[in-house]
Amino acid sequence: MPIAIAVVGLIWTLPQAALGEQDAAGMPEHHLGYTVQSLRGNYAAVATYGGNAARALGVQVLDGAGNLKGSAIVNQPGPDGTRKVVSITFTGTYTVNGDGTGVMYLAITLPNGTVADATEDFVITKAKLRNRVLIATEVIDAQEQPSTVIPGGVFVTHTYTRRPE
Repeated sequence: MPIAIAVVGLIWTLPQAALGEQDAAGMPEHHLGYTVQSLRGNYAAVATYGGNAARALGVQVLDGAGNLKGSAIVNQPGPDGTRKVVSITFTGTYTVNGDGTGVMYLAITLPNGTVADATEDFVITKAKLRNRVLIATEVIDAQEQPSTVIPGGVFVTHTYTRRPE
């Protein structure tokens, strides 16, 4: 009986990472060490401009080493109450703090070929443990500057959701 209790106690203390991919929710705080490797993979990107004046839908690939690239289509207001859909691409870098906050620095190529810079402050809102590394499955951000795509000083937020491999 004492051996059985010892074995159960040992199993109970194994880190969840050893049990495969797990939700990060409920993990002891010492397990929540985010790094630049926490953002890696293919993410769906959804941007909301102002009071839903426009919406962007795209994809973004983050390499786990601080580099990113992606593209999106933007459904935005056109002349005389119409809608206009345009394509943008972007490249950039990112940093991640241990608490899951960070910054993305983007160079956005606009439909007319010009390049505009943007800075996005983000927080990782959901993650999974994979091989003892927290991998972000959802990220939400707020762009520091008004939109570089929609004129008029429009506020921009993004939600990134990790897509299956």
